[in-house]
Amino acid sequence: MSLRLVLVVFATGLTSFLSTYLSSSVNLALKTIGTELAVSPSSLSLLTSVYLLCSSVCIVPFGKVSDTYGPKRTLVFGCGFFILSNLLVPLLAQGFRSLLLLRGIQGVASAFLVVSNTPIIVGVVPPKHRTTALGVLSGLVYFGNSVGSFVGGALTEVFGWRSIFWSAAGGAGVALVLLQLLVPATRPGGGNRGPLDVPGILFYALALVSLQTGASRLTSPWGPWLLGGCALAFALFLRRQTRAENPVFDLRLFLTNRVFALANGAVFLNFLATYGSQYLLPLYLQCNRGMSPLEAGKITLYQPLMQVFFSPLAGWLASRVPPAWVATGGMGLIAAALVLFSRLTEQTPLSLLVTGLVLVGVGISFFSAPNTSIIMQAAPPERRGMAAASNSLMRNLGMQCSIILCGVAFLLALGQVKGIPPERYGDMLGATRRCFAFFAGVCCLGMVLSLARTRRGPEGGGTGEEA
Repeated sequence: MSLRLVLVVFATGLTSFLSTYLSSSVNLALKTIGTELAVSPSSLSLLTSVYLLCSSVCIVPFGKVSDTYGPKRTLVFGCGFFILSNLLVPLLAQGFRSLLLLRGIQGVASAFLVVSNTPIIVGVVPPKHRTTALGVLSGLVYFGNSVGSFVGGALTEVFGWRSIFWSAAGGAGVALVLLQLLVPATRPGGGNRGPLDVPGILFYALALVSLQTGASRLTSPWGPWLLGGCALAFALFLRRQTRAENPVFDLRLFLTNRVFALANGAVFLNFLATYGSQYLLPLYLQCNRGMSPLEAGKITLYQPLMQVFFSPLAGWLASRVPPAWVATGGMGLIAAALVLFSRLTEQTPLSLLVTGLVLVGVGISFFSAPNTSIIMQAAPPERRGMAAASNSLMRNLGMQCSIILCGVAFLLALGQVKGIPPERYGDMLGATRRCFAFFAGVCCLGMVLSLARTRRGPEGGGTGEEA
């Protein structure tokens, strides 16, 4: 691979890294933010889930934008918007509500990044290097999730939590320069320039907003009604997408291609099972083990170190054996680690915790690259923007639902309290264990879904060797 292609992979990978780094880096700062702004643990989860909510809402229409106007133009614009949204936080975020609003704007900006970087890799990198490049890209998505915790903890302890957003803006600036200089102008992939499906977008947004709002108000009379509204809006969205002349999200890729559908389902379940640990473990280490943000970050660093080493290896391995087997094996390692986490106590040896983090890091590496390769190869070239958007959407929905479940668990265990009272640390630990036990079950279900791709099916279903 030439130096230019290496730099292209680095630049697009940096945007993948930043989209998840900005989500996870705040997690190590949550205890500090909660103390400074007097916010309860269940409300603190909104800082992550609102970011993911706004990103998820925008991913579907922005995937269509990428197909219509080209991935380079979309990604360059997204980098500029991402820089601006991060620079506004240190300047304007003086309270919890203003911070929450700006986190939503950052989520919108991140959606531009995640729908455009994979199509650039597929279009620019030659086939013989493409799986490895996608492995690096996918590895950096997970790496951003994991290393963000360590970096966020270090920045919070040394410079304060607002410095996290300066670092994200600086990284996006580097990516913007490299993309503008090195990535060739890309032609649109054949997307329809017709009007956007506005009713479909509104139904979709309403479903996600109702889910988020209903879960955060589960103990109030409005909670169940909002969750019911979520189900209704989602049903209307699906109905609209099967009948609209120019749908914002083409369900035909799911309905006619079994491998594509199952691979996306596996992404959702994988992130649903794994992302909650980015929220739960930092709070466990700081509240139940008495660590500082930096000390907690050092412990969580074991996971991304495994991902840096094993992600390229997973991409190489998936080009030689059926990728579905590699991805399923990765989910098996993650399930074992989650079972281990479900037994955490205040006296659990740190060596046991580190073992679990190593298993998660290796497991994520072996899942991410093969599964992304399956999704992109299953889609026709003119729909790769939508395929990348679908992959990112399943990832963000999994992350959002994972954080929502954690927030609900803390809400039921602690109620609405101000800050994080030390006398309730034991209740927090019980909620943490229950979350990890549930996530272990979800991961096992994901293994079943991943293995289902190895059975011969209808058109697009392929065989185990194809998947």
